[in-house]
Amino acid sequence: MLVATSHPVGSRDRAGSKDRAVEAIYAAGHWLLCRERIADAAEVFRVMLKVAPRDERAWLGLGECHERIAQPFIALELYGAGTVVAGAPEAPPVRCFLARARALFKVGRDAEGALDAADAAAERTGDDELIALVRRERSRLS
Repeated sequence: MLVATSHPVGSRDRAGSKDRAVEAIYAAGHWLLCRERIADAAEVFRVMLKVAPRDERAWLGLGECHERIAQPFIALELYGAGTVVAGAPEAPPVRCFLARARALFKVGRDAEGALDAADAAAERTGDDELIALVRRERSRLS
């Protein structure tokens, strides 16, 4: 007897393969960033954005690349885009909200609204570590 499934045969294998590929792309970008190979890391994070635009690490990585080459406003835009595109309702991109708040603070703008958004996003996750992270950043940036 055949059982109907919501996934075509092999789709879970492809999904797992894509997840592994995204992890490998992220690892490569992070490795390059740690070795100050900023231009190379930026290219890797751009690829990651095309493959997995909802993964906040891609937005964070590319934003960090732009911060390191003294392009804070581009970084700010990337973090802002990450707050909209990355994550899901049950897992909002808290770290993108925080990165945006830090970037706003660095360029001398009011970060309070971004911190409020980070706080609300962290509360929605119910993740105590993220909630604590937002509180630490709020006190550091205040």
